[in-house]
Amino acid sequence: MLKKAVIVTTLLCLTSCGVVYQGVQSGMTSVNESQMLRQGRYGSLTEQELEWAQIAWTYVENNTNLTTGLVNAIDNYPTTNLSNLADYLIALMAAREFEFITSKEHDERLTMVLTFLNEMPLGLTGVPNKVYSTVHGQMVDYGGQPGELGWSSIDIGRLLIALAMVKQRNPEFSEYVDKAVLRWNFCELVTEEGELYGGAINNGNVFRYKEGRLGIEEYTAYGYLDWQIVPEKAMLLDPYEVVTINGIDLLFDGRDPRDYDVLRPVYSTPYLLLGLEFNWDKIDDRQSSDAKHTNQVLSAMADSVYRIQESRWDIDRIYTARGEHVVTGEPYFVYDSIYALGTPWITVAEDGSDHDEKALVSTRVAFQMWVLWKTDYTNRLMTLVRELYDPDRGWYEGRYELTSSYEKSISLQTNAGVLEALLYKANGKLYQPTKEREYRDVQFDSRFYHPQKCMVETFR
Repeated sequence: MLKKAVIVTTLLCLTSCGVVYQGVQSGMTSVNESQMLRQGRYGSLTEQELEWAQIAWTYVENNTNLTTGLVNAIDNYPTTNLSNLADYLIALMAAREFEFITSKEHDERLTMVLTFLNEMPLGLTGVPNKVYSTVHGQMVDYGGQPGELGWSSIDIGRLLIALAMVKQRNPEFSEYVDKAVLRWNFCELVTEEGELYGGAINNGNVFRYKEGRLGIEEYTAYGYLDWQIVPEKAMLLDPYEVVTINGIDLLFDGRDPRDYDVLRPVYSTPYLLLGLEFNWDKIDDRQSSDAKHTNQVLSAMADSVYRIQESRWDIDRIYTARGEHVVTGEPYFVYDSIYALGTPWITVAEDGSDHDEKALVSTRVAFQMWVLWKTDYTNRLMTLVRELYDPDRGWYEGRYELTSSYEKSISLQTNAGVLEALLYKANGKLYQPTKEREYRDVQFDSRFYHPQKCMVETFR
């Protein structure tokens, strides 16, 4: 059923020849025409900005387990997933850049993460589990009890992006990153049609399902592309639909939830990460201008996501910076959507239930919008969120839209997101492609190396 993934012979051809975005042009005209000339915020951090970054790093220091080197996803709760591990790696890059830690401490922290990745137990299908204990590094369920849940190709894709950036900044660790990733069975992550699949495990039985939605799939596909695996179908925007909000066209996932059992909220996170990490460029693009974006479709979509939120302030005088976030009490985690379930500005849980009273002006999203769009509106957002922290614990999730009260949950995603935004301000886009020959290239080229894990073919 599964076959080895297609080699990236030339990523430029994939996009320019229409393989990745075939069938997208119809219906995209108004979105492309809406693209603004974007100006971000750049330059060395001010004293105030360094203080903001230090507050975020305090979360990491407080929540690092010294035995495993892993960081809690939620304050004082000893579990993590692979997307959270990516958050930590990016936070670690920022801490070293801003000199919050020494070179030796950076080496020790990174070494512990790579040791975990090379030794961590894999699931029944040979891929990482969704959740691990930060105390002992074993597979656990959402309650922190021993058990195997299954896997997330989306979380793994995000981790692959972070690991690529680790190698670019620390080429001396490239071998150890590659050895960890080569352990994984990519047959379970990317199908022969190029779709991303997750899995659930119940009583030893494996249930596979198509994972992701518009925006998230396109973002996490970059992680697989870095490994020369082309998830072609995940990179296609089709099927999509268009809704107009405040005169601005917005693309959303066109799959029928009755057929695909997929929640389809449109929210900021994937588009912000595409900007911070790739500048909305193609993966092999080495140009440095923030005003030019070689992945014009995703750049235009990101502008729509931003401009609609800005327009809500202009028209309704409601501050808006919408992402996914933790909440105190049930349902514990929600998506603050720009559009979902046929409705603008709805907050939904994973089960599709609505919780509009839980909508936040997200601290993380406000910071990331602020560095990516230099506008009066993002200045206003930062004024609204810049006091949302505990100096001894880190940044809060955000401020409630309805009441202005704080959501005082504190998470790795939010604090790492603040650090990532400030690292972007200091350095520009985080992913910088390299042509250096790596350990994995040697393995791929060797006729004696047969991973049988649906990696790239061994001839090029």
